[in-house]
This record gives sequence, C-alpha cells and structure tokens, in this order.
Amino acid sequence: MDRISRESIEQASLWMARLWADDVTEQDKKAFNTWRTAHPDNEFAWQQLENLQKKFASVPNPQFSGKVLGRNRRGATRRQVLLWGGVSVSTLALMMSTQDTQPTGAEYATATGEVRSLSLSDGTELIMNTATRVFVDFNQSERILHLVQGEIMITSGHHLTPFKVMTGQGRIVPIGTRYTVHQQAEQTLVSVYEGEVAVYPEQSFESTHILSGESIVFNANRTDKKYANQATDALWLKQKILAQATPLPDFINDLARYRRGVIKVDPSLHHLKLTGVFSTRDTDKTLYNVSQVLPIEIRYRTPLWVSITPKQNH
Repeated sequence: MDRISRESIEQASLWMARLWADDVTEQDKKAFNTWRTAHPDNEFAWQQLENLQKKFASVPNPQFSGKVLGRNRRGATRRQVLLWGGVSVSTLALMMSTQDTQPTGAEYATATGEVRSLSLSDGTELIMNTATRVFVDFNQSERILHLVQGEIMITSGHHLTPFKVMTGQGRIVPIGTRYTVHQQAEQTLVSVYEGEVAVYPEQSFESTHILSGESIVFNANRTDKKYANQATDALWLKQKILAQATPLPDFINDLARYRRGVIKVDPSLHHLKLTGVFSTRDTDKTLYNVSQVLPIEIRYRTPLWVSITPKQNH
C-alpha cells in the first residue's frame, strides 16, 4: 500500500491525541482498536504516524519534537491535545503524502465537507466531492486527469486530443459523456449518466464498455458485472446522502466523509437502522435530526470529537 488517504491520516492523528490525553478511558482504547482493525488504510496510517513520531522523537531540540508530536504524553494539556488533533493534521498529511509518488500536472483539492465545481482548460466540467484530490495533466498529445482520492463528476465534450481518467486501479476513457468516478480503498466505481466510457483495469488486457444508465466496479485485475444506476446514486451533487434501512454505524461512516474529526458510535447502537435523505451541508444539524428519530444522544467532547450514545431517560 503506497497511498494514504487524508481521511485516514486525520483520524489517526485524532486517535493519537485522544490516547495521549490525561482523561483517556478504557472505552476509548477499545474504540481505537476497533477503528484500527476496521480497514487496512487505518492500520497503515497509524503505522506511518508512529514512524513519523519516532523520527521527531530523535530530533535534538526537545522543545521542537515535543511541540510537533507531544512526546511527553503525561504532560499533554487538553489545549496541546486539541492542537495535535486539529491544526497539525494538514502538516501531517503533507509530510506523510510526500512518501507517495505524485502524478504531474495542476493539483486541485477539496476540503472535508466541501463540494467544488470548476471548468478545465479544454472545456471539461468537473465537480469534486468532499475530500477529493486530482491532478490535471493536459498537453498537445493527451489529456490525463489523475484521481488520487475521492469522487468526481465529469462532463466532457468532443475533443481531438485523447482524454482519460487514471485511478489506482486503472483508467477510464470517455466517449463524449457525463459520468462519475469514485476512488475507493481498493477499487474504483464508475457510473455513466450520458454517453459511454471504456474501463481498462491496470493489470488486465481486456476492457469493458459502460453505457448511459450503467455502473461498474473494478480493481487492478478485473471488472465486476455491470448494474443499473439508481436515481439516488449521485445525491452528493446536491450535498445529500441516502439511508435505506441503513445500519447507524454505516450511515455515520458515510456522513463522516463530510466532517472533520471523529464520530464514535456506541456498540450497543449498532442494531439501529435509519431511512431518509439527509444533508451533508451542515453535519451538526444532520446529527441532531438523526437524534430526533432514533433513541440516541449526540455528545460533543470537542468540536472534532463526537460520541453517539444511547438516549438516557430523565
């Protein structure tokens, strides 16, 4: 694994901040272990963060190393913990991402919770979902868009210069079309809304053509079966997400893509399910709305640290 998502870096840094805090609990430690083993990205981000901490621990100036990574855990104040968990995340993301091989071209990125529209130099219209990062590399012989992280909607017209989208699993070649590409942990999801695209997995000699109204998931080796688009597939373009009898932890994981920090769901609530369309524009309001339809309470330890617990009868 050679790429670390900004989301995993941010969550790893917040977990380290929590574990180093004076008031850390056994429940916090158990929740951390659950998060760490939930996905390979989380484990990888944690290992890289520990390696970075060790490097700073060896810096001769103890004030510098302590300020950046809070080496003295017992002496960490709440203010220092919050600094570690919030302000330093962008620095960590930059430092850890320099270990990756970066694509060339102009870089565009959205922050957590941001949805951005832009027009590229060739007239291609691009909409970027939350926490998305792309590199645009256009020249006289080809036009390449590298999707490093996140999700995009592309509307491309006819152009003489070949155009393709590169992800970690392969490339997508449009044929005058409107489509979305979502770079996930180990696979890419493509949905076509107008026209047609061809998908080429990185380690396969075969391609698959997807027509308007179809979606497909592929990894570096193969493509899965095509399936029909749903009317709600691109709700993110309206800054909304859908829940259809969705388990509460799954819904919160989706909502957390649009929010900085960590949201913890008490294990006793994992049986709860949610149905409806919810806004990602104001995640605090959405959390409140969910608390009005489910027997839960939303507790803010800090603006970046939210716990969802069973509702108490008063």
